[in-house]
Amino acid sequence: MTTLLTPTAADRMSRLILLLVLALLVTTPLRVHALIGVLLLYALAYLVAHPEARRLTRQDGVILALLALYALSHLPVFVLDGYAWRYLSPGLHMLVLFPVYLMTRHVLSRRQASVAAYRAAMELGLCLGGAGAAVLAIYQTLILGHYKADGFLFHINFGYLVASLVLLGVALLPGARWPALVVAGVLGAFLATLLSISRGALFPLPLVLGLVWLINLRRWGGRRALLALGVALVLVTVSVLVVPLVQERLLYTWQEFSHIAAGNLAGSESSGGRLQLWIAAGEAFQARPLIGLTYAERELLNAQLVEAGRLTEWVNGVSRGHAHSQYFETLATGGLIGMLALLGYLVLPAGYFALAYLRHRDNALALAGFVVSTGFVLFCLTEVALQHEMIGTYYAYLLLTLFLLYRRSRVEATLAPAEAHAPPHASAHADPQTHTSTQEVPR
Repeated sequence: MTTLLTPTAADRMSRLILLLVLALLVTTPLRVHALIGVLLLYALAYLVAHPEARRLTRQDGVILALLALYALSHLPVFVLDGYAWRYLSPGLHMLVLFPVYLMTRHVLSRRQASVAAYRAAMELGLCLGGAGAAVLAIYQTLILGHYKADGFLFHINFGYLVASLVLLGVALLPGARWPALVVAGVLGAFLATLLSISRGALFPLPLVLGLVWLINLRRWGGRRALLALGVALVLVTVSVLVVPLVQERLLYTWQEFSHIAAGNLAGSESSGGRLQLWIAAGEAFQARPLIGLTYAERELLNAQLVEAGRLTEWVNGVSRGHAHSQYFETLATGGLIGMLALLGYLVLPAGYFALAYLRHRDNALALAGFVVSTGFVLFCLTEVALQHEMIGTYYAYLLLTLFLLYRRSRVEATLAPAEAHAPPHASAHADPQTHTSTQEVPR
């Protein structure tokens, strides 16, 4: 077996890609699903070299099914629209991560695998990614004079991604190896989120972190809970007072809601426009409830709604009837089948990590999985985030990684007491080729 495909080499490769994905997420024009694609090719070769890594358990079957749901739910409209690839592409980007999952699961089943090493990679990646995002956002808004920071993406997508770094960093801060680096990454990512002025990215942050605060209120006690609340209030106050864009966005939001309340949807270009697209998505669902309509059918339906005076002319300029909400988009193109699938690949992970965190409040990886998955549940309310191939790939890759690391951390917690009393010669039974134990950790 080549030394490039040993578990030790695969472990290093996995940690390197994890670090680079977080560090380069928004800071370069490189799309990080290219990095994950490299890891996929490596994983395929690894699985050929290690047949035992291909043995599937029931848990693996569940993971495979969840990864496949997005693509499977869009098969009907894929066929109806002449086998148009764009319906399946986001889902297949998620599905092809299964070999990466199998390889990482196998690597982490070895006794010498260390969650701490992966956490260190994430901490360094977060610091580089968050700080880099802040530098890029400041350069674009203050030096180039852009109204909003968008990195090398649309500003809304940029906002979601850096907001996910904020949530991940906050979760990893307890017990961090390099807390100063994590704090720097979180503050940098938070500043970049502010400068993106993406409300769909900003508003979920206090909701998710507020939920964590409520869950831990009794456990933390009064002093710690008040300290956390105080830090949050200081950040919000400074954001509103120091960053003019935030003040303008709050005023703009108030004006939009005033127009909507008065029934003037045309006067509310952003929120009112979304509301019109959600109405159109509901009509598309009613037209074909089980699987929804194709993009061409939705554009035709929207034109009819505009002609009937139910929607404004602005809607006709929206390509494919894009609903600006993962939920309404799935309802319109996917129907009931799509919505059931969405519960599996978007809502179920958040529920799993929520239960994991409630059981193990001191587990930072359970918390990380909870806040990141819940964050995406909320991000997707106002944007079709997972339809972007890079974001869908990043979402699935990060949650798979956090899931496997959480599972491994629980194994390490059970092994630690036993290994503390193990005889000195217990580590002698090792594979000299890979320098890892030949005994796998029970799954």
